[in-house]
Amino acid sequence: MKPPILSRALLSAALLSCGLLTTGCHAESKTQTEASTAAAGAPASGWKVTLQSTAWKATGFEGNMDLSGIAAVDAVHCLLGSDELLGVQPGLLDRGSMTIKALPVIPLVANPSGAKGEVDIEGVAVAPADHCYYVTGSHGVGKKKGEYHATRASVFKLPCDPKTGEITGKGIQHASLMPWLEQSPEFQAFAKQPLQRNGFNIEGLTFKDGRLWFGVRGPNVDGHTFVIEVEPDSLFGGGLPACKVHTLPVGQGRGIRELAAVREGFVVLTGNASAEASKKFPVSVSRMPDASFDLFLWRPGKTPETQSIGQLPSPSAKAEALLVLEDSEKYVDLLVLFDGAPDGAPRSYRLTRP
Repeated sequence: MKPPILSRALLSAALLSCGLLTTGCHAESKTQTEASTAAAGAPASGWKVTLQSTAWKATGFEGNMDLSGIAAVDAVHCLLGSDELLGVQPGLLDRGSMTIKALPVIPLVANPSGAKGEVDIEGVAVAPADHCYYVTGSHGVGKKKGEYHATRASVFKLPCDPKTGEITGKGIQHASLMPWLEQSPEFQAFAKQPLQRNGFNIEGLTFKDGRLWFGVRGPNVDGHTFVIEVEPDSLFGGGLPACKVHTLPVGQGRGIRELAAVREGFVVLTGNASAEASKKFPVSVSRMPDASFDLFLWRPGKTPETQSIGQLPSPSAKAEALLVLEDSEKYVDLLVLFDGAPDGAPRSYRLTRP
């Protein structure tokens, strides 16, 4: 049975705003964290996660210390996002040489004043049959000061040429989940709240079965995180989108950092749901350092829905972007980009199926 999300969510938000819930940073031990995470989903017996290669290189990308999203429309053309830019950057994949080379930035938001700003890009998805990419901002507030900027609460649709796979930068559409979030029973108490107080934040996006799937980093409610499902036409239709909320058990203090569509469902990457304390928010509900990342298999409507795959070995920084290189009957090959590492420090991993 799913937890009574609304009542507990409102209570948690009230306690945090009053300063009554003051769980210190990293209050749980590593052993406790791993135990709660392992127990969160039924183990997918036989899954194996191995580091394949550290030879991948991404070159020429702006905001390269903050790469946070990637998707590819074909074997060559891809799109990357950095959470510190007002635009996205196409790239060229070469799997033989294990390289991703940057192309010129495509602006998403006009900035005539030249003032520093950001979309806080946290997810990039692609719909190959529809010849377009989708890019989402976090829909959250700044980690250090808690400031809200409307540009963060953005979702963009970018058409690409069906013949070449290239993005022209024309016909870009804009939408936002914020009007829906502020009316949502699950999220209204957490919208525009900082991560240190279990605030709402998106950190994953993928496309599957004609729908967009947004991975939620925060809030974590009773050891559960969330995925928001919506049809693109509903989101970009101009009215309040018809969203469906899914609840995933991933362990206390954990949230989605990225998700990727695979043949049987989704690979979900999880990490710390909260953020470290700051001068403005000296108390955080963070339970652990942002250094360990777990993988789950999520199969909506199946039993069990959520299964543990294992921990991502040897992360070079904060794992934030997934690209499926191959989805075969026996394994899934993933390329992972890391926020906080130069050029994303891309590494490839193999997830061997049972």
